[in-house]
Amino acid sequence: MLLNTLCLWARHFSGYQLSILWPAIPAIIGLGASVLGLYALHSRIGSHSPRLARWGAGFALVAVLALSAGACWVMVSAVLGDTTRGTGMQALIGVFMIAMVGAFICNALACLRIPASRLLGLALSIPVACWSLMLLVGVIYGAEVGLSLDFYTNALLAVAFWLASRALSAEHMAGDRTPESRA
Repeated sequence: MLLNTLCLWARHFSGYQLSILWPAIPAIIGLGASVLGLYALHSRIGSHSPRLARWGAGFALVAVLALSAGACWVMVSAVLGDTTRGTGMQALIGVFMIAMVGAFICNALACLRIPASRLLGLALSIPVACWSLMLLVGVIYGAEVGLSLDFYTNALLAVAFWLASRALSAEHMAGDRTPESRA
């Protein structure tokens, strides 16, 4: 996501007309990887908060499937002609966005309920707060203005993903120090 932000800034501040595809590629990779990570998180938090973990994993799976279908659609469109602007592609994007936000919300709430995972829960809450801000601004000032906030919020998402990785590493290291893990 940080690479996405740097590409967006380069596109904005340089006189060079960089295609929007260049910033989109790292964003899609970053969001896809984060959703896969949320799906994998199910096994770690499922015993503490099974319902939220199941819902989070379900939303993450739907997001991954929608993203995969959209990627296939774009590839086929590149070969057959540009048909990525249709309502089907917009529906896939909508399904992906709703499922991704749902996955983040469920996993953040589940982690916040586990004392040892609160830092992870807070890190997963940052993207939800960013997307909520973008939605609120979009409702008040128009969708284009709300979406333009990614110029700033994607850097916060990069920080949130880094914090989440640090929290997961800390939890893993703490788990290795428990007497049960040495047995």
